[in-house]
This record gives sequence, C-alpha cells and structure tokens, in this order.
Amino acid sequence: MTTIFVIPNIFPNPVDYICDSQATIDARPTDKQGQPIIPASQCSVGDQTAANTMLADNQQALLTQQAELFTVNLQTTVEGGVVWTVVNLATEPQNTDREYFVLDPTTGQYNEAIGLAAAQTLLQQAQQNYLTFTGMASYQTWTAWPTPSTPPTTA
Repeated sequence: MTTIFVIPNIFPNPVDYICDSQATIDARPTDKQGQPIIPASQCSVGDQTAANTMLADNQQALLTQQAELFTVNLQTTVEGGVVWTVVNLATEPQNTDREYFVLDPTTGQYNEAIGLAAAQTLLQQAQQNYLTFTGMASYQTWTAWPTPSTPPTTA
C-alpha cells in the first residue's frame, strides 16, 4: 500500500511530502502537459519516523520565526501598583511564587501562572494553540496521490 505523509511547512514550501518509495514520488499527479504538479524538491523517501521528525523541525522553525508573538511578563508589586516586565523563561530562576502572565496569540489573552514551571506549561500550551491555529499541529497521511481536478468545460 502506498503511504504519503503530507507535512505542513512554512516558506518556501507550504507542504512537504514524505513518500514510502521513489516509485511513489515518480507517480506524482501531472498536468495536461505531463509535468508533475508537485515539484520533486518537495518530496523525499521516508517513513513515519521521518514524517514525525520533519513535522517537529517545521514546527520549531515556525515557532522560532514567530517567537515575538509569545510574550511572557513577570508581574512585580511596587508602591502604588504593579509593573510588568517582559522576561525569557529560559533565563528565569526556578521559583514557585513569581507571578507570570503568558500571552496566547491565538486569543489575545494573557493567562496567569504562579511559578516558573506553571509559566513554562502555559507557554507550551500557547505555542501548541498557535501550531493548531496555523495548521502546523499535525500531518495527513494519504494512501494515494489525489487526482487532479479537471476544470469544467462549456459547450
């Protein structure tokens, strides 16, 4: 049985394909001139492990490219109110009492977390929400290439 993993990606290719064999790649659908619709450069031979690795790499590339969307603020109480300071959780000291606010860019809402571990969990949830929002949370598996549609003709 043919297996084609359809992996979402960002620039320059919106999709990558991991195919079970070179024969599957060679069987890509073609246009009316016999040219493959899907460029060979977007296809590679591999298995589910390769598909999982490519998806994880593509997800990390997107999250790195969009890192500025994931804001974490440390709330500090000062005389007369509070101050929010943007922080990097990777450089924050271990703690269980600091108050963090993590932005989920898919909702525009800040979510509160008490302690570093809770803030890291909220940040991971916000990143997963973003991957789902952008269509990068998972891949599809096909058992055959789709048949190109034929535009309707008029008489």
